[in-house]
Amino acid sequence: MILAIATGMKELDERIKEILSGKEDIEIQIVNYREFFDKKEFDIAIVSERLIGDMDINQLFFLLKSKNTRVIYLTNEDDVKGIKKCFGYSINDILFDPVKPEDAANLVLNPNSFADITDIYLKYSNMELEKNDDGTPIKIINAGGNKNGETKVIEKNNEKVVEKVVEKVIEKPVVVKETVYKTKILKQKIFTFYTTDNALLTADLITQIGILLSQKIEQKILILDFNTLFPVMDHFLGINKNIDIESKYDIGDNTSLVAMYNAVERNILNSSNFSNFVKKHPKYKNLDIATGLYDLVLFEKMPNEYFERIIDTAAAIYDTILINTNPDISLGSTFIPITKATDVICVTEANYTEIRNLLFVINSLKSKISQDKFKIVLSNITDKSLDEETIKEIFKGYDILSHIPYDEAKEVSLNEQKPFIGKITKRKLAPYTNILENLDYLPKTSFLDKVFIGNKKEKKLEKGGKELE
Repeated sequence: MILAIATGMKELDERIKEILSGKEDIEIQIVNYREFFDKKEFDIAIVSERLIGDMDINQLFFLLKSKNTRVIYLTNEDDVKGIKKCFGYSINDILFDPVKPEDAANLVLNPNSFADITDIYLKYSNMELEKNDDGTPIKIINAGGNKNGETKVIEKNNEKVVEKVVEKVIEKPVVVKETVYKTKILKQKIFTFYTTDNALLTADLITQIGILLSQKIEQKILILDFNTLFPVMDHFLGINKNIDIESKYDIGDNTSLVAMYNAVERNILNSSNFSNFVKKHPKYKNLDIATGLYDLVLFEKMPNEYFERIIDTAAAIYDTILINTNPDISLGSTFIPITKATDVICVTEANYTEIRNLLFVINSLKSKISQDKFKIVLSNITDKSLDEETIKEIFKGYDILSHIPYDEAKEVSLNEQKPFIGKITKRKLAPYTNILENLDYLPKTSFLDKVFIGNKKEKKLEKGGKELE
């Protein structure tokens, strides 16, 4: 039996593989993109919407079933469209959030029959979709007599809709102190990183988070260096700032933003050619970098709408965008990304002066940006910094994503132009992992996991027996 594990979540894939690795009759392969199924045949495939690729879920199901592959579909209760597709392709192995790797492994060994999913079928066959078929039910029709049901009449698009509210047929399992995985696709995210005093703080954090994301998540990630006064992302990431593009408008060495400026001027920047203007990281294959504007004269000529055009074009391509900015809030290259962001990651050191400056800027922006968009990261924490209770009180009403300790090894990494996070221990990695957990990119570590990890000997972060790079 040949099994493909293709959930789009690396940790879940590896955990399922670990559980089943002792089975001698199962050959296991982790698949990272949908189109791979066109190249190789499998007996069983574990898939979810999170798996990246150009084909949609209907095309994926058709391809797999046409090769007689049994499909195990991991999804969530809101995925009405995907679940109905399962019925059409006679897919009985359906797992809802929160997904435990043990349950997925069990379905490989013990497949469902239709009798096992009749309650799911009855529930979802009675759901109607919106006109655009986006998978969100706008009404539920009660097939039986539910004494607790109540009828509501709502208006949608000037039409009256009768909505019947009924009890859920299936309830999500309650999981206590376990690591579970959510298959619901993360919405496209634009994170703008901002600080008031030390611009290297944002560049440093973007570097570590960008690399960690590229290792943990199967997504297209872009780092945009919009610190137009002092662009440094190329230095932190150890890449050449110049891109390989030549035209009569692009002569000599050009960075990404210079070439993008020329393209916007000619009105030719679009999602089809955007990849020509970015640097692909040589080591982290799903991480692209748009290098900064090393030209103050050109920066003076660059209108605010050009920055907006660049962000909008990138948003059509990338799942996650990390934007570096300058502390000067009056710059369009700082203000525009803040207004376009899904979340503004504010980085500060834990002293009263920097925190006061940051809160002043945030309060000045509240008329345009809601407070819940601002997330706080405390950086370079030492034993002389403000204590966590004081910080918590000062930032009351804000989400504090993490407290990152000071580490002199960062200076060595920066001077060597090598990312700090490339070779660090699990203990040092934890503050950055906390950020991804709080942003819902990774499952949160349980209390028992923290105790267990805390008691283990400190060792290099490893993947496949080798140090994580």
